[in-house]
Amino acid sequence: MSWQIYILRFYFKSISLFIPKFAGLNAFKLFQKVRIKTIRKREEGFYKEVHHFKVSSPKEDLLCYEIGSENKNLVFLLHGWESNAGSLSKFAFQLSKNKYRVISFDLPGHAKYKSNYTNLIECREAFSKVIEYIKPDKPFSVIAHSFGSAVCTYTLSKLNYKLDKLVFLTSPNSILEIFKDFKNLIGLSNHSFTYFVQKANLLANEEIKNINIDEKLKLFDFSKLLLIHDEHDKIIPVKNSEEILKMNSENTRLIKYSKIGHYKMLWNDKVVEETMHFLKNKKRHPKVPR
Repeated sequence: MSWQIYILRFYFKSISLFIPKFAGLNAFKLFQKVRIKTIRKREEGFYKEVHHFKVSSPKEDLLCYEIGSENKNLVFLLHGWESNAGSLSKFAFQLSKNKYRVISFDLPGHAKYKSNYTNLIECREAFSKVIEYIKPDKPFSVIAHSFGSAVCTYTLSKLNYKLDKLVFLTSPNSILEIFKDFKNLIGLSNHSFTYFVQKANLLANEEIKNINIDEKLKLFDFSKLLLIHDEHDKIIPVKNSEEILKMNSENTRLIKYSKIGHYKMLWNDKVVEETMHFLKNKKRHPKVPR
């Protein structure tokens, strides 16, 4: 445990005793902070190769990118927390080579935005705006990494679009469980945590305990879902993808890899190849996961 975490735990344990509401609301603000906004060297090439455009949004205009063949099958890319659109550049370039139209954007609070705070609700609204701007006229696909999988599912569960295929790379499942992990990490008391959750419920206009990826997938139409997860992922344990598979077994397949990492998997040739094969393949999944 780092010294920063020790300090946070001491701080939140102390103020939770005396001013629990303040502690809970302060913790929720901290939870929304995007600490890492660095664009890595191997991600920089993406921004040089793609077409840049902006989509109007109340807080800040959304920074969006396009590559590929305009009149071909459409694929949206959604990056993870504390990442950026360039993190999925290996997928973007491979899709472009195979004549797909690729649309991606930096989630609010990430990369080059002025703000460094965001949340699932704001990211849902952002993805909605990008989809509405593109105006898909036929079923499209989505490739999403980590937090991006939650953004994808939560957004599409609120819209009326027919999807083709989904690829979730190390997807979370329960948003409440993510909150609980954060609570335990910073030493927030149970009493203070109730205020944390209340604030989230207010923002979402629904109870966070009901925002589960496996259940939200039931609310919109898609043909097939591919889950790819590292069995040893410590950031988002593989049980999350297993839970999603259990609830959506008829049209979902889970591929487990060993020690390919949470972020490094995005640069793994086998993962990219498996994703491309899945998008091109017209056959239905076998019912037994690999």
